[in-house]
Amino acid sequence: MRLARRVAVIAGTAAMTVAVFQPTASAGPVGSGWSEYNPAWNLQIQSSGKITSYPSSTTSASGPGGSYLRSGGVQTFKLFNNGSNRVEARIQDNYRTGQRQFEGELKVTAGTDDESAMQIFGNDGDGATTLMIRSYAKSGGTLRGGGKDLISGINGKWVRVNVTHNATASGGSYSIYINGKLVHTKNGPKGDHYFKYGVYGTLQTDNAEHQWRNVHFYRK
Repeated sequence: MRLARRVAVIAGTAAMTVAVFQPTASAGPVGSGWSEYNPAWNLQIQSSGKITSYPSSTTSASGPGGSYLRSGGVQTFKLFNNGSNRVEARIQDNYRTGQRQFEGELKVTAGTDDESAMQIFGNDGDGATTLMIRSYAKSGGTLRGGGKDLISGINGKWVRVNVTHNATASGGSYSIYINGKLVHTKNGPKGDHYFKYGVYGTLQTDNAEHQWRNVHFYRK
């Protein structure tokens, strides 16, 4: 068992019954045969229609409407006006085939509504996204992904999120795990894929904030 985890930033339905808990730092990937790796990444902040990229060494940055802070092993992504709609970590590991897994612990600040927290980018059909996991204000904070509510009552609590993606030339599939429990599996489109996480979307409320810690990446 790993006693300490390094943040990889070198950071009424059945699904609704998943328990919210304070995850330990020794969880690891879901399933067997996975090997951890450390892909390069960069921070992206969109401001007034322009995306500015920052190196992974960045500990703080801001644009007209969004900010990023890394401190104490926690990455904080925030939107505070409509001058920005994107403060995200873009993982520099593009793939069309193969198996990848994202793992991280997410905390949503109350008031955040309809904002993407994590995504598998890439879809040959529309050039955009295979999966978005978004946070909503309803029911004390709800995560939704793949057209399904995944867990509620999460605001202010750390929630462990694992996403596995089996990409194939014809499309493949992904699975979402919340606090170690499988909550959704769905077929996905083919595309040029990569992971992103942070906060992304047109601001619906006064501000929006996602925090991530213990972010790891696996492949096989």
